[in-house]
Amino acid sequence: MRCNTKADTQQLNDCHPQKHLYAISDVSEKTGVNSVTLRAWQRRYGLLNPTRTEKGHRLYSQSDIERIQLILSWLDKGVSIGKVKPLLEYSPANMVSAEALDITSEVIESIDAFSKESLEKTVHQLLKEYPLSVLEKQFFLPIQQHLDGMDTPLSDAQRAFWVSLCRKCFISTEAQIKSNAKQLVVVMSFDSECGYQLPLELLRAKQQGQQTLLLENYTGSVLGVDKMVTQIKASSLVIGGANSLSSKVLNDLKAWLAKMSIPIRITGMITQIHPDLLQFCSNETLFERKASKQEPEVKP
Repeated sequence: MRCNTKADTQQLNDCHPQKHLYAISDVSEKTGVNSVTLRAWQRRYGLLNPTRTEKGHRLYSQSDIERIQLILSWLDKGVSIGKVKPLLEYSPANMVSAEALDITSEVIESIDAFSKESLEKTVHQLLKEYPLSVLEKQFFLPIQQHLDGMDTPLSDAQRAFWVSLCRKCFISTEAQIKSNAKQLVVVMSFDSECGYQLPLELLRAKQQGQQTLLLENYTGSVLGVDKMVTQIKASSLVIGGANSLSSKVLNDLKAWLAKMSIPIRITGMITQIHPDLLQFCSNETLFERKASKQEPEVKP
C-alpha cells in the first residue's frame, strides 16, 4: 500500500507557505539522485537532514536541494562520498583539484585476483551511494579503460569476469526497484557480444521511474522491432552498441528512427562509429521525462 507522501507534503506546505518542502520523489526528479542514494547519504554519511511528516516521510527544503547539488559537484570532481562532508563548507567556485575515487585501484586489484564476492559487495554498495552519472565517469570508465589497455595472458579472462560481474550487479539492483509507472523504455543492441552497457541503461531508466524491456543481441529485421515498439506502446527507446552495423541494418535503422515519434537515446561506441545516428537522438530533457509517480518511503 502506497503512502500519500504528496498529500502530506502539500498539507505541510499549506501550513508553512514561507518554506516550501519537497517529497523525496520530487527531489530525486529535480536532482537526478535516486531515493535509495539520498537515504544512504543521510543514514550512512550524515550529509542530509530532511524533516519528517507525522507518518515519517522525508521532506526536503530548497536548501537541502542546493546541498545535494553541491555534493554532486564534489563527486563530479572525483571526491569519494565518504570525504565530502568536510568539504561542504566550500562553495563550488572555490573548489580545488580533487582526487579520483580511491576505491578504483582497490577494485582493479580485486579484478586481477578474481575476487568475486568482495567485488559484488563493493559494486552493490557503490550503486547505493553514488548517482550513475558519477560512477560512469569516475569508476566504470576508468576501470574499463585500464582493462582494455592490458595485454597479459589473463587480460581477456579479467575483462570477461568484470563485465559479467557488472551485468549481474546492474540487473539485480534494477530488479529490486519497484515502479508502477506507465512509461516503458525499450533498451536494445545489435551487438553479438554482451557488455554491461545495456544493463546499466536498464538501471538508469528504472531509477528514473520507468518500466524497462531489454532486447539484446538483436539480429532480425528492424521492421520487427518497429512492430514490437508499436504493440507494447513504448514511451522511449535506447540503442546501445560497441560494434559497427552492416550497411543494410544501418540504412533500415535510420529510416525507422526518422519516423519515430518517441524520445530516442543512442549510447556507446556506436555513436563514434556511426556519428550520423546522433541526429535522431532526442533532447536529453525530453528523454528523461518521467511519468508522475509516488515513491514509497521506507523508514530506517
